[in-house]
Amino acid sequence: MQKHVAWAGVIGFFALLAAADAQTLSPSAGTQFDGTYAFVSATKLNETYTTTRTNRVGQCGDYTGRPLTIVNGQARYPGLGRLTAAGFEGAVGPQGRLAMRLADTPAPRGRGASPGVEIIVNGQIDANGTVHARQTGYACSYDLVWQKEAK
Repeated sequence: MQKHVAWAGVIGFFALLAAADAQTLSPSAGTQFDGTYAFVSATKLNETYTTTRTNRVGQCGDYTGRPLTIVNGQARYPGLGRLTAAGFEGAVGPQGRLAMRLADTPAPRGRGASPGVEIIVNGQIDANGTVHARQTGYACSYDLVWQKEAK
């Protein structure tokens, strides 16, 4: 049990660092990265995860991507459906650095209670309008790619 608590502390520390990074990235002054980016692909970084409450092994599913939208340096893409209705929000820096997060509010206490979900997305937009990002959360992680759509 102590081993799980120690690992939870380490993971929590790194999640807080990533969240702080996502929140401190200032949006770009220009609009060179503004637009809609079509989802291209997702690569699973892990096939399974272990739940902390029940110590069960879960399977990481295939990622169903959705478009990424950037307006005035503010980045957004829809939530994951099964996890939350909220979407990812963040910013794009002047050099194309992308930082977003999804923080779901905890469910009420009692049956079916959930501690909430936090998922971080960090990436880079290149000169060709391709976004390469890594999404990390409490269970499954993915490398994601989007491509900017022509106007």
